[in-house]
Amino acid sequence: MARGNISAQPMYGERHLEPEQEMWIAVLARAVHDAFGSADYLEASKAIAWLKSYSKDFRDVCEYAGRNPKYVHTKLIKEVTKREQYFQNLKFESSERRRVNEARKMDLQSMQG
Repeated sequence: MARGNISAQPMYGERHLEPEQEMWIAVLARAVHDAFGSADYLEASKAIAWLKSYSKDFRDVCEYAGRNPKYVHTKLIKEVTKREQYFQNLKFESSERRRVNEARKMDLQSMQG
């Protein structure tokens, strides 16, 4: 069975993209991947902040990628905000767990001493 060639001519109805546009699409896709697919809190937080910002940089990347910045932002904002809340909840749970563990440790020390 023959395999398709991803670099072959575009199919009917598709348009050819310039390499520069493909690069900017990849930049946008990477930000989305980092926001939703990264377990690294710092990388995810940076990507989330950038996607939420609707900054000139964000708008330029969307334009260079051939995407409408307002459309991209509108489509992503709800899920990006949920992801941000998820990380905030993790931080809270982690700090709460540390506080409880410290309290238990102090209780143990007071019982021993």
